Amino acid sequence: MKSFFSNERFQRALVTISAVLLVAGVVAFLSLRAGGDDSESSPTTNDAPAAVETTQDVNSGKLERGARIAAGEFILAAAGRENLKKAWELSDPELRDQCGCTYKQWLKGNIPVQYYPVGNLDVAAFDIEEASPNHAVLLVALVPKEGENVKPQTFYIGLKSRKEGDKKRWLVNYWAPRASVAVPAVPDE
Repeated sequence: MKSFFSNERFQRALVTISAVLLVAGVVAFLSLRAGGDDSESSPTTNDAPAAVETTQDVNSGKLERGARIAAGEFILAAAGRENLKKAWELSDPELRDQCGCTYKQWLKGNIPVQYYPVGNLDVAAFDIEEASPNHAVLLVALVPKEGENVKPQTFYIGLKSRKEGDKKRWLVNYWAPRASVAVPAVPDE
């Protein structure tokens, strides 16, 4: 006796239903893309998550010198893989937890930081997305020298401060490329 699911009639019905659902989905998608108002839509960006929950006001104009230095050193040490020991020391436990790796594995380059060759950089600039006395999120643009086979890339870097005795130390708790998805334009009709 044949199983219900291996029944030829059931399989044809399943294929037909699947095709109808696919066509309905495509029609719905296209009607949403073509419909709406005539204003231009702005491109979307992936925002980095907040580095630390805080009750303090976010000030996008000031960044402590220590945070600036930690970000620059981390980019060279971790993204450029120039000094993985130093990258470990500059990383917050939150970032290390993302890795789920041991210190020895980290030193082999198995880290949650996308590699970017920093040896031939022409420009490394940043914009402050968020900044408070205890956390910061920066958008970093890494631009190689002209003629390099590497494309410019932007990354989000999150930093948070930790108290070490009487001193404050900035550590990196987030690193990710800023991704934007290119959406093809709808042709004018």
